[in-house]
Amino acid sequence: MGKKTLKGLIGTLLLVMGSLTAHAQYSLGTVGGLNIPTAEMNETGTLMVGGNFLPDRMNPFGYNTGNYFANFTLFSFVELTYRETLLKTRYMTRKPKFNQQDRSYSIRVRLLKEKKYMPAIVIGTNDPFKDLGKNYFQCIYGVVTKHIDLKGHELGATLGYMGWTGDRNVLRNGIFGGISYRPAFCKPLCVIAEYDTCNFNIGLTAKLWNHVSLCAYTSEFDCIAGGVRFECTLIH
Repeated sequence: MGKKTLKGLIGTLLLVMGSLTAHAQYSLGTVGGLNIPTAEMNETGTLMVGGNFLPDRMNPFGYNTGNYFANFTLFSFVELTYRETLLKTRYMTRKPKFNQQDRSYSIRVRLLKEKKYMPAIVIGTNDPFKDLGKNYFQCIYGVVTKHIDLKGHELGATLGYMGWTGDRNVLRNGIFGGISYRPAFCKPLCVIAEYDTCNFNIGLTAKLWNHVSLCAYTSEFDCIAGGVRFECTLIH
C-alpha cells in the first residue's frame, strides 16, 4: 500500500468519525467519564440509547453482566436516565439464567455552566427510588469539571465527592476524579484516566458518524469493560 493511499484512508476515517466531540460513555448510561460522573452536560433535547458490558469487578452481583439505558437531556441543566441491568437468577429454572432485570434511574442537575475561569458544577443521584428490588447503584454526588485548550488539544479535569452509597454499591463514599485528553488531530477520540472511589480506570472513547459512540476501558488492568450508544438531538 502506497503512502498516498494510506494517508487517504486515514483522512477518510477521520472524516467519517466526524467533527463533533463526544462526551465519554459512562457505565451507567449518563454523561460522564468511564465509571465516574462529570459536570459535562449534553445539548438540550439530546437522546442517548445504548448498552454496556459490566465485568464482575465493576458490579455488585459477582458475575459478568450488562445494562441498557435511555438518557434524555430535558433542559440545558437537567438530565434524566432510565436503566435496566440484567440479573442472573434461578427464577423458574434449576440453573441460574439471565431472566430478571434491575430497574434504576439517574438524575443530574447542573448548578453552574463552565466559563472561561469557572468550572461547571453538577449534583446528581443514581438509583434513588426504592421499589420491590434493591438499590444496587444508590449514591448521591457533587462534581466539578474544567477544560483547558492547549493549542487545539483539550485537557479536562474532574473532581467530586460521592456519598449515600449504601452497602450494595461497589463504589464507596469518598473522593473521585479523573483527567481526559482530546487530541487536536482527532477530536472524536478521547483518552481518559480516573479514580472511581475504589479503582483506577483507563480507556478510550470515540464518536463515529456524529451519532454512534464507543467506549472501552480497563479497571486496574484486571478486567475489560465497554459500551456503545446512539445519540441524536430531538429538540433544538
